[in-house]
Amino acid sequence: MKNKTTLVLDKKDIRALVDVKGAIRVVEEAFKEYGKGKVLMPAKIYVHLDKFCGDFRAMPAYVEKLNAAALKWVNVHPLNKRFGLPAVMAVMILSDPRNGFPLCIMDGTFATSLRTAAAGAVAAKYLAPKNSKIVAMVGCGVQARTQLEALACIFKIKEARVWGAKQSEIERFIKDMKPLKVRLTSAVNIKECVREADIVVTTTPSRKPLVRLNWLKQGVHINAIGADAKGKQELDIAILKKAKVVVDAWEQASHSGEINVALSKRLLSRKDIYANIGEIASGKKRARVKKSEMTVFDSTGLAIQDVAIAALIYKAALKKGRGKKVNFI
Repeated sequence: MKNKTTLVLDKKDIRALVDVKGAIRVVEEAFKEYGKGKVLMPAKIYVHLDKFCGDFRAMPAYVEKLNAAALKWVNVHPLNKRFGLPAVMAVMILSDPRNGFPLCIMDGTFATSLRTAAAGAVAAKYLAPKNSKIVAMVGCGVQARTQLEALACIFKIKEARVWGAKQSEIERFIKDMKPLKVRLTSAVNIKECVREADIVVTTTPSRKPLVRLNWLKQGVHINAIGADAKGKQELDIAILKKAKVVVDAWEQASHSGEINVALSKRLLSRKDIYANIGEIASGKKRARVKKSEMTVFDSTGLAIQDVAIAALIYKAALKKGRGKKVNFI
């Protein structure tokens, strides 16, 4: 092996090397490989730190088609604003699967946000009404921004309705998202936000239902993004019981996704879950069948998404000469 240097990429490098369109492309490919059984991906490992109101997660995976393996070490600390830090931060290590050599160590914070948004866009591509024009954003933090940006790559969105815990957050979101050239409106409450929406995106840390079944129009698609740990939920369980539910991975969603609370209360079971996103993307199971059916994508974030985005970033860095070379070995 001639090159024994490891490339190190910081957040400025990452932002210069990848965009949401590229992320959507590689994440969809990873989902297809997942559906074909061409990946290795153990369930993410949680280290819960209740003392600090946070947790760490280790996410390893290998994608055969990409000839790439990666590990992401990511935290979720909702109270980090007091330290002047993001609630979610991540570092990724991309390795050569042939020999384990660390090809690249990179900031994974922006990449995580981007690959999560890409997953939502891919799910909506298959599950949402094809002519979706109105999007409801329940939550308006960092993840909501990339979610809307990704959806705008797939659909001709005319209006995005925005709800947040604080009016100041809504106003900031609307200001930041103006370059999308989508009509952005502030919703006075969640009911008003989701009413008549074709696609609903939830990106909150809620531990109680925020969206009710009787507020939703027939045929709506929901990207449930916020629930990523035990006890979290954003949707009325009645929605899950009525909808065609697609998870990213049963092993993760069952204990930390939107469905986890309903399962723990025995109001939902595995037979109520229609498919995982790999089965949908690879064509093993049909996506939306009827215009009138309600669909839900329960996204917890898969390590194969990280492998896909890390490989994309690394290739782009080599091509453009970005990053710092370090001799670790």
